[in-house]
This record gives sequence, structure tokens and C-alpha cells, in this order.
Amino acid sequence: MPRLAALTGLSRQSLAALYDAWCRLWFQNASTMPLEIARMGIGALLLIHYAWATPRLFEFFTDAGWMPLSLALQWPLNYSGQSIFYYFTAPWQLIAFHIFFLLCCAAFMVGWRTSWVKWVLYLGKLSYDYRNQVLPYGADIVLCCLLLIFCFAPVGRAMSLDHVRAVRAAKRGNLEATLPPYTSPWAGACIRLMQIQMAVLFFYTGVSKIKWDVWRNGDAIWTVLSASDYYNGFYVDILANHYWIGVVATYATLLIELAFPFLIWQRSTRPYMLAAAIFLHLQFAIFLALIYFSFVMIMGHMSFVRPEWLRRLGAWWKRKMGDMEMIYDGRCGFCVRSLAWLLAFDGLGQIKIRDFRSNPSPVVSDAQVEKALYTVLPDGRALPGFEAYRYVVPRVPGLWWLVPFFYVPVVSRLFGHPIYNWVAANRSRLSAMSSDASAQLSDDQVKF
Repeated sequence: MPRLAALTGLSRQSLAALYDAWCRLWFQNASTMPLEIARMGIGALLLIHYAWATPRLFEFFTDAGWMPLSLALQWPLNYSGQSIFYYFTAPWQLIAFHIFFLLCCAAFMVGWRTSWVKWVLYLGKLSYDYRNQVLPYGADIVLCCLLLIFCFAPVGRAMSLDHVRAVRAAKRGNLEATLPPYTSPWAGACIRLMQIQMAVLFFYTGVSKIKWDVWRNGDAIWTVLSASDYYNGFYVDILANHYWIGVVATYATLLIELAFPFLIWQRSTRPYMLAAAIFLHLQFAIFLALIYFSFVMIMGHMSFVRPEWLRRLGAWWKRKMGDMEMIYDGRCGFCVRSLAWLLAFDGLGQIKIRDFRSNPSPVVSDAQVEKALYTVLPDGRALPGFEAYRYVVPRVPGLWWLVPFFYVPVVSRLFGHPIYNWVAANRSRLSAMSSDASAQLSDDQVKF
């Protein structure tokens, strides 16, 4: 009995150790930042890719084009695939779905309603691929795998309009309110799954190359660039006069692809292997024009980006831009709501705020703030109104999308200055209208 008890205790310890190792591998508490970067890139890629296909939509995905439906259903690789296009009976249905899909690509890129938009992208991508299987290739398979991971990942928690909406809701009650950075074990699991996929892909492609003599003897790059599909006289002339460049590039490609799956996991070697992988795919894009494939792979490699790298980059940017303090009227409801909207895009927390009613500024007088919002610069200067926003916008990454409105001469002069001046002159009336609308909404909710 004592021996049995000892064996039982040992078994429990072994199982506990295996469970702990399994959790450390898959379910480490992690930020979604690496996934968010990949989300934005993949959303932009799908939007550009399928927008480019729009003029040839009927040629690619109807009976009058390359792949009639009867042939698509009999395609050898279509034994288990499904496509929503199989059930379209009119051209307008294809057009409507295509427009909806493009809008969802844009929404996924900016992170709006990502909880359901990501499913539309995954199912839509499968529908395009299965409807015409002449078009997809390896990059599309990798992309579908990444989209499937996104479907189960908690994306949209950072660097997204969904996050902006959540921050804005918190700041409408208190402009000083902040949301804690989102972390989740499930985010760690999705990141790990994406990392393993990219490592396996590199290992498989590296091993598959070794079996070919052209890779072992260093002639692969010359062979590819001199082939008819990728021929470029400029590159061929360089390799013909400096053949060693092609040999070094061939062996460097093999080295990166074989070393990546093993060295990418170590903290000290990860930055170098990640940079090497991105550099390799940039070469594919430049020299072989494999832009779509290269971008898909680079976005997959974003899963290896460490959140602390991004935090250090953000801290550096914040130091470089210097302090910015916006002085506002805390009694103006419209001003508070507008500032809550603006601060929601300030993910780095660069903008400091001061309510001159409760905390007067030593730089700007109360009479000045009564007329317009002010921004105090690091050197002590104060900019009013439109110029205050104009200074802040290019220095806060989340506000870069407003740069044309504030810096394109025609737009800023015709619309920017007049709109701000009108709002500043009528802010009391706008504040009262907003308060009445909010009160009416609250009454309706109570009645309901």
C-alpha cells in the first residue's frame, strides 16, 4: 500500500507538471497587440486585393467566366468545400455580396464590429476560393488559416475603433478615466497557434528545398531570376557579372528558413530572426513580384512581435513629441464630449487635460479659454482653437487620419477654420441641444 500511494503521488505530480507545461505553452496571459497589427494588415490586403478584382467580378465568379458552376462543383479539390456563390441566381446578388465583403474588409482593417466582421471575412474568403479554384494558391491557404485563427481570437481590444468606442464611453463620464490594457490567456493561445503555423511553414519550405540540386549547389536564385516567368534583364546582368551574389542569396534563403523555426523562440535571437524573415519576404516581393504572398507571410510573422517592443516604441515617440496640455471649459457639455472623443484616439496618453474652471492655467487666462480651447506646447507657447488641434493631430498617431482635414490647404481653409469658428461661437447652444437629446433618450429608456 505505501508503494501504491507513492506511485499514485508521483503520477499526480507528473500530470500536474504536464498540465503546467501545457498551460505555459498555450495559455500565457498575453496582449492582443501582435494580433491587432496582423488584423490591420490583412484587412487592408483583402480590401485592396478584392477591390482590384471588382472590374472582372463576372469573369472570375459567374458561369460566363473562367469557371462555370457545373465545373466548379466537379473540381477535384472541391470534395468538401462550400461557397455562398453556389446559391446566387442573379447578378445583383453577387454584386451586393461583393460590396458587403469589401465594406467588411475595411471594417476589419480599422477594427469596427470585429466580433462578427471577422467571420464574414473568413466565410467570404472561402466562398471566393471555392467558387473559382483556378485563382487561389498557397498564399490563399495560409491566409484562410490566419483568418480562422482570428475568428476565435479576441481581436479589436486595441488599436481599433471598437477600443476607441469603449474608451470614449468611459471618458464621457470622467475625462481622466482610462481602460486597463486587455490581456487574456485565450489571446496567448491564438498568438501561439499563429506562431507555430509560421514556424512549420518555414521549416517545411526549407527542408523541401534541400532535396533539389539547384539549391544545394547554389544556383537556385540564378535559375529563378533567369526563368521566363520572373525574367528581369537588369537582375540577370548583375548576377551574370557577380555570380557570387546569387550563391550567397541562395544559401542565405536556406539558412533563414531552416534556422527560423528553432531560433525564433529565444528572446535573444527573436529580433534578428524576425528581421531576417521580413527581409526575405520583401526580397520575394521586389525581385519576384510576389507581393500578395509576401504580405500574407509578413502579417503572419507579426505574431512574433513582443508587446514590450511596441511599448518602448510608444514611450520613445511620446518623449520625442513632448508634453501637450489641452485647456478646456468643464462646464461646457459639448466641449467635454468633444474632448472625450478626441482623447479616445490618444492610445499613448500624450495629451494632458486641464479644466480651467477647477484648475486655472498659469499660461492662458480664463477669458481666453472662454472663447476657445487652448493647447500648451512644451516650450510654453499656447495655441488657440483650430491651431491647437492642428498642432496635436500629427503628433498623436491615433489622429493621423485627420491630417488632411487640418493640413491640406484647400480643405483646412474652406472647411477646417470656418467649421471650428462656427462650433466655438455656438458651443453653448450645441451643448444645450446635446443635453436635451440625452435627457430625451433617458426618458424614452425609462418609459420603455
